[in-house]
Amino acid sequence: MNAVTETTILLVEDEPLWQQGIQSLLSLESDFKLIGIEDNYESALAVYESKKPDVVLLDWKLTGEKDGLDLGQALTEQGHSPQRLILVSGSDPGLFPSLPYPFVSKPKIASQLIPTIRKVSSSSPLE
Repeated sequence: MNAVTETTILLVEDEPLWQQGIQSLLSLESDFKLIGIEDNYESALAVYESKKPDVVLLDWKLTGEKDGLDLGQALTEQGHSPQRLILVSGSDPGLFPSLPYPFVSKPKIASQLIPTIRKVSSSSPLE
């Protein structure tokens, strides 16, 4: 019997409704393990440093002074592959023309999030 490899995921989202919705979506996938839900830069960075998730879902706008793009930059500087970061936002992706991360629009999250996580988690990270 083949063991299923779990993909560990950190969700960084400051809106409780989106936290619950994304958590529900991820719970439908037996090979996904949500290891934390954080709502700000500082706590997300601490969880990342202690748990080293495979994939980080970043909301653009977060509680506090720093946003999801700041967090993505900090994680990349710590060696996390930008291909394993996914920006989730209700904003138009055109606002982020040079974004080094995959982007999932919140209005399309139900159809795009799981395939995007599968794509990035199966790719080889470029360190």
